[in-house]
Amino acid sequence: MHTAGTLTATLEDYLEAILHIVAEHKVARSMEIAERLNVKRPTVTTALRTLAEKGMINYEPRSYVTLTDEGERIARCVDRRHLVLRDVFTKVLMMPYREAEQAACMMEHGMNTRVCKSLTSMLIAIHKNETLAKTLKEAITKEIEHINCENACGYEVSAGENGIMNDLPGNLNSLRSGQTGHVLRIIGGGSLKKRLREMGITAGVKIVVVKSAPLDDPIEIKVRNYNMSLRREEAANILIV
Repeated sequence: MHTAGTLTATLEDYLEAILHIVAEHKVARSMEIAERLNVKRPTVTTALRTLAEKGMINYEPRSYVTLTDEGERIARCVDRRHLVLRDVFTKVLMMPYREAEQAACMMEHGMNTRVCKSLTSMLIAIHKNETLAKTLKEAITKEIEHINCENACGYEVSAGENGIMNDLPGNLNSLRSGQTGHVLRIIGGGSLKKRLREMGITAGVKIVVVKSAPLDDPIEIKVRNYNMSLRREEAANILIV
């Protein structure tokens, strides 16, 4: 699930609202969008014009609003992220439904494809394994009673101190300048995998990070005696050990 990087969280909210209204009434109107999002009509007009310019909606002043194919794809992606987060909060963390809905609304825009896949996999695993679900819920219930956020939450276990966490693979973005790692595997789409393999990035190969500043994009690496640059988004799909 990946959304267009040019869309803000607010514009994603508009697409999601339009998706729901269209599902109920076939088309959406500015008034309905304003009511659902609790904003003023002029604000809606500005947002709709922006979405139309980006090719996300079909819109003419004083007319109906519908989603384009791309707009619907992104709207469904945002909606699915919301549902995944809500179900994690309610079914795994046992939060009240209203609180889970509010938290999902705030967090859905910051969740990338990899996080969504991981959370979805967890939900599927718990759904298939009742014993796992019961064990996890009991452990969470036990620990949450001892956490006091006003003082200290008690979470001080680092990867180096925890054998289980230390064995988990990270991605290429976790390495700093001068550090090395070996490729465990490549995740993501087939076209990306093919391109990375053509660049010499295959399972077991050694990667040296030449330059990697926290906010810099791309990241510069050395593979098989060749220097190359990767976008952070691409580097996140390379799991290393």
